[in-house]
Amino acid sequence: MHDERLSDEELELFVQYLHRFANHDVDIFLNLEAGDPEHPVYVTFCRDYPPFGEASDFRRPFADRRQSTSATDINDGE
Repeated sequence: MHDERLSDEELELFVQYLHRFANHDVDIFLNLEAGDPEHPVYVTFCRDYPPFGEASDFRRPFADRRQSTSATDINDGE
């Protein structure tokens, strides 16, 4: 189950859930470790300006496809 890439549909659902999570569960910041314990990925969610790079370095997944797959918008009220 976890040893294969996400399908396009799974990736889109993941991004929808990520938007909802960011809107409702990230108060100030949250640091997570995910993936293979031997080669983890470190993820930071924060409401402050990114500590590195420019804002333009960060892209919004599927921003060019502003259609929703449910009655709730992908941005869940944003």
